[in-house]
Amino acid sequence: MFRLPVRSVAPAVLALGLAAAPLCAATPRGLERPFPAGSTAVLRGLPVSAATSANLGFVNLAPAANRCSLAIARPDGSALVAATTWTLRAFEERPFLDAFAGLAGASAGVEANVTVSCAGAFSTFAVLADRRGQALRTVAAEQIPSPLAAADKIDECGTGAICFDAPGIVHEPGPPPGPPDPVGRVAFAAPALTAKRFVLSLDVKVGPWFPDEPSGKHLIYWFVIDKNLDMPGLLYFLGPGRDEAFARHGIHLTHPQKIKVIKHWAAQVGRTYHVVNDYDMGRKRYTVTITDAETGEVQVVLKSRPNVTSYVLKPGASFLVDMGFYPGRVDGEVPSYGWIYRDLHVELYK
Repeated sequence: MFRLPVRSVAPAVLALGLAAAPLCAATPRGLERPFPAGSTAVLRGLPVSAATSANLGFVNLAPAANRCSLAIARPDGSALVAATTWTLRAFEERPFLDAFAGLAGASAGVEANVTVSCAGAFSTFAVLADRRGQALRTVAAEQIPSPLAAADKIDECGTGAICFDAPGIVHEPGPPPGPPDPVGRVAFAAPALTAKRFVLSLDVKVGPWFPDEPSGKHLIYWFVIDKNLDMPGLLYFLGPGRDEAFARHGIHLTHPQKIKVIKHWAAQVGRTYHVVNDYDMGRKRYTVTITDAETGEVQVVLKSRPNVTSYVLKPGASFLVDMGFYPGRVDGEVPSYGWIYRDLHVELYK
């Protein structure tokens, strides 16, 4: 039986960014429960609410890299967000702050179950807090017999990379009030380190152009670290009347300051494209490569230069990837109903 020392739990709890005093009421033994390699643990009854943040903690008990999977579902088992996988470094403690951010609209009032499975020994727990950062209660995990289903597809991880995946279909936009919602989000809890390169890839099947404005900006991805200020990449497809691939990027820049890269290119309805967003700060290269997924033929490449040479990921940072727009909220940005987004993959290089 594995046993996690109390001293290993405390830093992970404090890393959730909450006041230490309210956490004193938590029973360390309730949070420290270790789970053996290959097992599955569940955190039950976590509220999806605009008034409460659900902050998750993960601790790798293995002396080597540990591949883990995360699923967030309603009590009936239906998914609230796309299931994800990621890798914890040896003995790493990683917080995932406000794990349900962006779900409090259509899913408000749901009590979610969070299921975690890792290849190596691990521990996991949750701290619920109000929006002032005051802890309300802690939730310990319990082991369950059923492992998470194997992912349909996990992209290979580049040499030296730390990888994150949301395999399979991650978003199929639909009109309000949903489900499905016009906008889909995938979030990954990032490790604390200095990064030199971010790579995002996904497949997108182009559906009908928005009939009210086919030349509008149909969002392929909005890839940021915590918020719009730090953006390793954004990509739009614009349809008939414009026929463009339109990228933006920039770190520590407001949206009007973001750098634009535009190329004339006509995406075809019904075709699936593999997109790679490579933000290589160390080599001062930014490329977006769009390839026909069926033929393997490169369709268009957008090129620019990052405005920084590295990026410091702080404890509690998250990678956020949004796909699709709500109708009528921002001029020029249009929904992508009937499009399919799948096999999202992110690589981080130190």
